[in-house]
Order: sequence, then C-alpha cells, then structure tokens
Amino acid sequence: MHTRLKKFYDDHYKENNIPFKPVRYTRFPATRNEAVYKYFIDTFKGGDILEIGAGSGALAMSLLSSDLPIKRYVALELSAPRAEALRERVQDPRFEVIEGNIEDLQTDIGRFDAVIMIALIEHLIDPLGTMRKIKQNLLKPSGFVYINTPNFADIGARRKLLFGRFPSTASKDEGLLTYSGDPVEMYDQGHLHYFTFSSLRKMLERYCGYKKFKVVPQAIGKLYLGRGFHYFLARTMPTLFSDLNLVAW
Repeated sequence: MHTRLKKFYDDHYKENNIPFKPVRYTRFPATRNEAVYKYFIDTFKGGDILEIGAGSGALAMSLLSSDLPIKRYVALELSAPRAEALRERVQDPRFEVIEGNIEDLQTDIGRFDAVIMIALIEHLIDPLGTMRKIKQNLLKPSGFVYINTPNFADIGARRKLLFGRFPSTASKDEGLLTYSGDPVEMYDQGHLHYFTFSSLRKMLERYCGYKKFKVVPQAIGKLYLGRGFHYFLARTMPTLFSDLNLVAW
C-alpha cells in the first residue's frame, strides 16, 4: 500500500507545478495555512520545526521569513518530485528536505519543538501508530504537534449525510471526481481516514499518550458575511464551522 501511495503522489507532482502562495498574517484565518501561520506567529517561542508533507513550501518560506527564532526547519517528504521542488524553492540555510515516509522512517532526524502536519494524517495507513511514534521519537518533552485535517462533522458534511450523500473531503461526486471534473486516480484523492474533533482527540489522548490539547479555529466555506463573522462562528462552534485544527502536547 505504501508503494501504491508513493506512486500516486510521485505521479501527481511529477510536473513540479505545485501552486505557491505566500502566507500572510490575518486575525481571521480562512485557509489551513493562514490558521497555522497565525498560531505560530502568536504563540511559538522558537526552536526546531518538522513539517511532514510541506506541500509547495509556502508555509515553510513564510515562517522562515518571519521574526520567529527558528533554528532548524526540516521538511519530510514522501514524493520525490515534491522534495526536489522544495529544495529549489526554499533557499534558507536553516531549511532541510529529507525524503522518506513518516510511517516507516528509519533515519534518526532528531527531536523537534514543533511538528506540523497539514492535510496529512488522513493519508496515513496507520495514523494511530504514527502519532504514537511522533510523540515517542520526534517531539521534545515540551514539544507539540499541530494537526490539520478535514472536519468530517462540519456543517457541509452533515448536510450531505442528511440527504444520503458521502461527504468526500478531497474530491467531488462522493469521492469520484477531482475538483477540475476529471475522474480521480485514487478514491477521494488518497484520503484513507476521516476525523472529527472528538475522534481525533480521543485517539491522541487514549492511545498515543498526548495530554494537553488546543483547538485552532479557521473559517470555512464561502465567506458571504465577511471573514470576521465566519471566524466568530469557527471560534464559537468549531465542530460545525471550522476545519479541524488541533494542537497536542
């Protein structure tokens, strides 16, 4: 299964055309990168960061360009084309790309003050075992992991389920069409697991040894009533109106 997933992501990124958009600070985040960037700017005291699945490198470049006292920033990448793109894009002496799979990582890459997992945990074959491994082998004693994943219980998902439709999280037509309208190469674009705030926290607390948690709100959907109002909804009722952003120590 790991081989099949790696081929899927290598093929997906082989043209090296990952969209890149720098992340800016906003009081009312409405994208997953905006949410994690705000959280780090507001709270991170500095140290070493590991980002597992760093995407276009936009978050890494944005954090490294900030005033945060980052000592080391490691991007762990499964996809060879994406790892190559990151090496070309992020030109900072503190930045390092390691090609490998977090689920069977054999290399000792050290311990970190923060581990970032953006749109990643839903792709793992064994998220429970992986989160336990991260806590035991990759986090410093006071370190935390920042997890972003689709909220399977948000208002849109509940509406689809009410009418008997599967609320796919990375594609259209109940997991069968890409957002551009083409047939998917892998069901729901490789999403293997689905989480709610409650299910993710229970897994991390009961089975992986994490003790402390914080919800990071993020406005979702079309912001018809403005960022401020939709962010207020996300902050007040995240289980309904926010993407799933959870920090765990």
